[in-house]
Amino acid sequence: MSPLIIREHDKKLIWPDDLNEPGQSYQKLANITDDAGFKHEVILEDIGEQARLYLRHIESNEVSANYMLEFALEAPEGFPERIPQVISAFVGDEYRAVKLSQHVYRLIMAHYGVVVSDTQQTAGGIYIWLYMALGNDVLINVMKIHGEKLEYQLNAAGKPEAYCGELDLLEQAGDTIWGGPDDVVAEINLERLGFKPTHQDMQHIVLAARLNTNS
Repeated sequence: MSPLIIREHDKKLIWPDDLNEPGQSYQKLANITDDAGFKHEVILEDIGEQARLYLRHIESNEVSANYMLEFALEAPEGFPERIPQVISAFVGDEYRAVKLSQHVYRLIMAHYGVVVSDTQQTAGGIYIWLYMALGNDVLINVMKIHGEKLEYQLNAAGKPEAYCGELDLLEQAGDTIWGGPDDVVAEINLERLGFKPTHQDMQHIVLAARLNTNS
């Protein structure tokens, strides 16, 4: 699972019960096919400053996942005007092994043009970003947060730090990206992921992923 589960979910998967009522802001997005080949219905509720995604496993009619997005960040030139940051994810136990979140992140990219990571990551969330760095169809930038503004983190050559089809390089840079306060670091076994934990607060660093139109 990706970011930390927050109280709004109350650790209970929900499906909107007012889909057909007038005046609602629900939108049906394209179905997602998970790594096991099963399809999930996706409903987006976008209310401006926040949005929720509701997923339901079509064959069983079970709610499979909920996600919460926030649009509080201002990005540099070249990014869409609205920047969705995943601030919460809650995936049903039986759907965590089929890389459901990875497919959801790609759907968010396709819909909004970008997806930004949470400032606090679980080990599962880190895996999602490493998996996204496998292919050449996703461009990942390392970003700094200053107040409500996103800024590129620059590499040694003075250019925006970016990864595309470079999982190994992103993993090598892991100790400069992922970390957090003690209560978060304790949940992350960075050594198991292949790099040495820094045990310093890295909440000012996030990742921003966009579909690579040049792939």
